[in-house]
Amino acid sequence: MNRNFSSEIPNLSPRLSRIAALVPKNRCTADIGTDHAYIPIYLVQKGIAERAIASDIKRGPLLRAKENVTKHSLSDKIDLRLGAGLSTLSKGDTEVIIIAGMGGILISEILENSRHITDSAKLLILQPMTAVLELREYLATHGFSVESEHLEAEDEKLYNIIVARPGGNCHYTQKALYFGKFLSETSPALFPRYKAEVLKKLSRRIAGLKNSGSHENKRLLAETESILNLLKEE
Repeated sequence: MNRNFSSEIPNLSPRLSRIAALVPKNRCTADIGTDHAYIPIYLVQKGIAERAIASDIKRGPLLRAKENVTKHSLSDKIDLRLGAGLSTLSKGDTEVIIIAGMGGILISEILENSRHITDSAKLLILQPMTAVLELREYLATHGFSVESEHLEAEDEKLYNIIVARPGGNCHYTQKALYFGKFLSETSPALFPRYKAEVLKKLSRRIAGLKNSGSHENKRLLAETESILNLLKEE
């Protein structure tokens, strides 16, 4: 059997599969930083999205995306766009925006730099590789409502996925900033491991700060120790 038939649905990795599973049926989904365009192809072939936009800042990844879109005979349903962040979108272009595989601070900047685009979408699915806490803080202080958070394991790493909507508001307690909202309910099998990793990271930070005698680091040490003690409370 020829595995390159256009009817073949991409075999998504666990991380991408989890992201795709969180996308509701919609008119159009935009995948920002699409790379190979696996998620747009999957969503369109499954009938989850009527059409999709595959956007990337780099020409190389977009050429790979074009090859895959062409191979799957979806050039009429998946629009390929070259550009940074949400600059490739116009207001009302899409109902769902996916931004995955970038740092949390960069994701925050992308959302904030194009608020007219961000606010015109119905749903945001965000998968930060780093700075998860900073992304949570941004969403909580810039007019977003967080619907759910999820964990997925891939290649011995844990990944956070945040589902949010423009508008409304959300509040994170100190514990929730570090442990996330709903993770113990949405990802019960992975949450203990995630919690342990967060505590271990804070402990390593404390050990590093103790080796420095600067006044600023002493202040950070006291703050970090206070946070760690709070998070250890049951």
